[in-house]
Amino acid sequence: MAILMRMLGIGSVFALAGCSTAPELPASDQIRHGIGWIDRQFATCAGANCPRPTQKTLAVIERSRNATSVSPQPPLDPALSSPLTSEQTDEHVINFDFGKSHLTEAGARKMNALLPDAKKSIRIEVVGRTDDVGTRAFNDRLARQRADTVRDWLVRHGISAPVKVEAAGMCCYVESSRTEAARRQNRRAEIRLVHLVAKRDVVSSSNNKGVQ
Repeated sequence: MAILMRMLGIGSVFALAGCSTAPELPASDQIRHGIGWIDRQFATCAGANCPRPTQKTLAVIERSRNATSVSPQPPLDPALSSPLTSEQTDEHVINFDFGKSHLTEAGARKMNALLPDAKKSIRIEVVGRTDDVGTRAFNDRLARQRADTVRDWLVRHGISAPVKVEAAGMCCYVESSRTEAARRQNRRAEIRLVHLVAKRDVVSSSNNKGVQ
C-alpha cells in the first residue's frame, strides 16, 4: 500500500511538471478572426490589419438597404422630344360689289366652301379692302364693314376660333391699274385660316413642290 501511494505521488509530480513546461503562445501570435469591410462588402478576415467598417461605409450600406430597385427606362425617341406641329395659313378672298358690304351670291358660295376648313382653324384673320374710288374716310368705313360682314357670317355658322378683324381702305391693291376689272378685284375681304399641322405633313408638302 505504501508503495502504491508513493507511485501515485511521483506520477502527480511529473504531470504537474509537464503542465508547467508546456509552451504558451504569445498574445501577439494568437490568430484572431473577425469580420472586415473588403471590396465594398463584409468578409471574414484575420489579423490586426483586418479593415473595419467606418461610419461612412455603414451609411452607404444603410442607403443601399433602403434603396428601391428602379427598372431602367428606355431612351426617349428624339422625334418625340421636339415640337410635332407647325402653323399653316390658308388664304381666301371674298369680293364685293361697288360701294357695298353685303355678300354677293358668289361670295356666299365661297364662304360655304371654306367653312369646313374654318372650323378646323385655331384662329382666323379677316382684313377688309376697297378700291380707289371715293374719300379715304368713306373707304376706311366700307373696308371695316366688309370685314365685319365676313366675321359675323363665320360666327353665325358655328366658328369658335377667335376671329381678328382689320381694315384699311384705298390701299394694298391686288391690281393697281385704274380699270374697272382691277377695281373689282380690289373690293374684297381677305380671310386667313391658321391651322396646326403635323411637321411631317409640312415637310412632305415642301418636298412635293420641288417635284414636277
